[in-house]
Amino acid sequence: MLRILHRLRSLAHVIDMHQLTKVPERLESSSPEDGGLGMTRAELTRYLDYCTEMLSLVGKSAALFAEDTTDGDVLDAVEGIETLTSDMARKVWQKIAIIQQES
Repeated sequence: MLRILHRLRSLAHVIDMHQLTKVPERLESSSPEDGGLGMTRAELTRYLDYCTEMLSLVGKSAALFAEDTTDGDVLDAVEGIETLTSDMARKVWQKIAIIQQES
């Protein structure tokens, strides 16, 4: 069970890695060749929203493992994943807020 939880934690980090370069400041340049994203504000907002949804699903999937166990190690791992995904999603939502303020 801990092995599966480790994979979920890894998945959260992969999701986080893919959104790290998607910053509002890069919207100013129009193309990836210029250092831009090649996305509109709406597309970037949607992409980031999908990232938060995927992080939420990872956290909820981990929580399902705690449903039928009293194993302290499993419960600690699940709590850690839930905290990790919530913190990551919060940072993504900060980007979305910046995009919405600039519109």
